Amino acid sequence: MKVRLLALNVDKSIPFTRFQARVVSSIKSYIDSDASFEYFENMKGIFLALQSALENDELILLASDIKNYLRFKNILIEALGAGIKHDPSVLNMLESSRDMEDEQRRAFSSFPEPAEVFLSKDGLYSGFGIENGSQYLLFVPIDNDRIDLILRNGMVPFLNKYIGDPTENGTQESEYSQETEKIRETVRILIQSGYLAAVNGTENAEVLKSCGDCVENFDDVFVFTPHVEDKGEVNVTEYAAQLAKVSLDLSAANIGASISDIYTAGDTKYLCIAVANDESAVVRKLYMSDDETDSEFVKSAAIELIELIGEKAAGLQSIGIEISDGVKEAPQANEKKSTGKKPMIVSACVLGAIVVICAVLGIVYKVQGENGAFAQTLRSIFGGEPTTEDAAPPVENDPTTEPTTEAQPSAMKLSDFMMLDLINLERNRFNAESTTAESTTGSAQTEPETQKDTGAPLVIKINGQNIEAKEALARLVMTEMGDGYDIEAIKAQTVVIYTYLKYRDTNFEINGVTLSDTYNDEVMSAVEAVFGEYLTYNGEVALTPYFQIAADKTAGGSSVFEGDYPYLKSVQVNGNPDISAENYRFEKTYSLGELKGILLDFSSALDLSDEPLMWITVAEHDAAVSSSIGYVTKVNVGGVEMSGLDFCTKVIGTDNLPSHCFTVFYDDATSEFTFTAYGKGFGVGMSQTGANHLASRNTNYSKILSTYFNGTTLSKEANV
Repeated sequence: MKVRLLALNVDKSIPFTRFQARVVSSIKSYIDSDASFEYFENMKGIFLALQSALENDELILLASDIKNYLRFKNILIEALGAGIKHDPSVLNMLESSRDMEDEQRRAFSSFPEPAEVFLSKDGLYSGFGIENGSQYLLFVPIDNDRIDLILRNGMVPFLNKYIGDPTENGTQESEYSQETEKIRETVRILIQSGYLAAVNGTENAEVLKSCGDCVENFDDVFVFTPHVEDKGEVNVTEYAAQLAKVSLDLSAANIGASISDIYTAGDTKYLCIAVANDESAVVRKLYMSDDETDSEFVKSAAIELIELIGEKAAGLQSIGIEISDGVKEAPQANEKKSTGKKPMIVSACVLGAIVVICAVLGIVYKVQGENGAFAQTLRSIFGGEPTTEDAAPPVENDPTTEPTTEAQPSAMKLSDFMMLDLINLERNRFNAESTTAESTTGSAQTEPETQKDTGAPLVIKINGQNIEAKEALARLVMTEMGDGYDIEAIKAQTVVIYTYLKYRDTNFEINGVTLSDTYNDEVMSAVEAVFGEYLTYNGEVALTPYFQIAADKTAGGSSVFEGDYPYLKSVQVNGNPDISAENYRFEKTYSLGELKGILLDFSSALDLSDEPLMWITVAEHDAAVSSSIGYVTKVNVGGVEMSGLDFCTKVIGTDNLPSHCFTVFYDDATSEFTFTAYGKGFGVGMSQTGANHLASRNTNYSKILSTYFNGTTLSKEANV
């Protein structure tokens, strides 16, 4: 069967390689050869490719990022010349969403009249399939959170119905049905033994996940834990064991498992699979045959890993390297079950490898722990607490949804979290103070304040995990700065982060932020040197935002937060270090149609007249770079006035416009808009680039802090 896979992938916030692995693995059994997505960044390109596909191919799979999902779907329906139906199942699922207007519900429930709908877990961004004789058109969202259900309960049954179930190919058993039977046998063993298998969520694990699409009860006994890349100094074999162990620790499972990436040694390609229980891990090193493609190799390795899980659940010995209190090669015993057609090559034991693996696993246990965020998430699923599917989910990329503070859609760097957090926190605080000043009377009663802990904390709670305070700070700083910064800049960064956590007044608890798994000695040395130090202004804890690169000068706090912040003034460091930074200038070009789609996705009420030049006009800026370029304080977008920062965060997205110091130019000859941004981050407070420049000039951390937060006092907790 001739197949064509096309993807509109403008929004890069969702990992596309993981999505592609998941989808391609699901259709692999229905097509004759390997397939991969062609991806486009504009509508024109993908529809030209679609026109060609409709003339030449039998199976056409279209995918769209969710930012462009509704627009793409509407244009596709129109292009197909099909009538519109509103799927009642989608409408029913969306009824519980109070934040959605009826018009949005109808948009999400609209599908071509002859289509079969592939329901997502919440109704949002559902897919569909159309059969026309011997040609099939499929449409799905690029959404790793929703694609599993869309594939398993929608697309795969659709393909089985119209193309035929690969497991039913007559009396002669096909290779596919043999593989399916192996999976069913492992599922049966797991159910019979009451076991649960947790697979580390590497990219190749998506292939293993797809293997269970047509196997009943697969989801009851297999779970997939998040994957955090932290290979360290161990070899591939040890790393596979580490991943399997981590999945076991992060879940309520009895067996942990992992499948590595493909590695190359000379002319040979190989990967490792591993299973682990509380006592030991068994690792197999598999080598790719000359006549195999990468996808075929990964698929066969995934089937072999599923078999290995079954062996572990049944208590059988397995061929491989066994890692327990020592490293030994497991016996090639007769009890071992059949492992499929691929010959096994087991790597030799490495003397003393257990010392390395234990050290690495020790780090993982230390930084994750049984109360880690991942472990708590999985425990909430297995422990009967509400899951994300039970709760009413937010509408992703919905223009009516405000940026949240605590319940972030996914973990983000603290600097990015801070930007959204402080914008809301400070604006709300400013508005509340204004309202209070207008309405307070002599008889008014105030609610008693919640009693807060005082002094430096023993632990900081991050993403639900209690972490020793210095270690937590070191890992936060490592996430923000990494290697290559001067120690005085690291000290300044530590004080800024500690002050921010104290300023939030939440007992040093924060959720939704990315946390490094490790930290180096220099970072911990800096943390220990300044632990418990924080900035104050007039006796109150100061607001201490920071960012990566300034647009030459920093922005004043009042231009972003709307209040008066005497210590957050525009600052320019001698030598202008920020403008020499590698990512100081960023440029992004949109076609007229692309930008119109983005603006209308934000709000269909915008006035986009026949004069594109007037769609977006900068009304006011602070001249941070020059008389014509600065941090935008007011911008008019289709007749709506907003701040430059709101335009970046709510309309365009900070991935596409990383600073609100920007210019916009419309080229009438090419019908293209070009945005040019200067700096990176929201520009208020301390520039990490500038701080490092000052540190390299022998400026100590207290002077760096007073440069960016002029007028503040460096204070220290009494209990430190």
